[in-house]
Amino acid sequence: MSANLTLRIPNRVEELSAVSEAVEKLGREEDWTPDVSYAVVLALEEVATNVVRHGGGEEGAAEIEIEVVSTDTEARIEVRDSGKPFNPLHDAPEPDIDAALEDRRIGGLGVHFVRVLMDEASYLREGGRNRLTMVKRRS
Repeated sequence: MSANLTLRIPNRVEELSAVSEAVEKLGREEDWTPDVSYAVVLALEEVATNVVRHGGGEEGAAEIEIEVVSTDTEARIEVRDSGKPFNPLHDAPEPDIDAALEDRRIGGLGVHFVRVLMDEASYLREGGRNRLTMVKRRS
């Protein structure tokens, strides 16, 4: 069994809930476990939110491309955007998750979630575009 979902959305925060809903629907159709569905949706929400908020340019002025491929063994998510070059896997600061709650800065956990929840993650800058690929194994 294999299914693909391709979405192109304006880089606006209000568009992100439709992405989550579409990916959750794909997960139900593909019989993802709750753990796989949770990990994929949360990681994708965090990455897409970061693209909208920190990608550069005016909100809504560019498009984010999202592709999700579900096979019997994995869910592969690719997020592409034309924002400023940024490798979140290398350039994002590590959050201090051991600090007291009141000492932590607000935000900054999105890339941490990707690192913890996904089985693989890679970044490539190609043709003036960022491409972040994440893989969650289904077993």
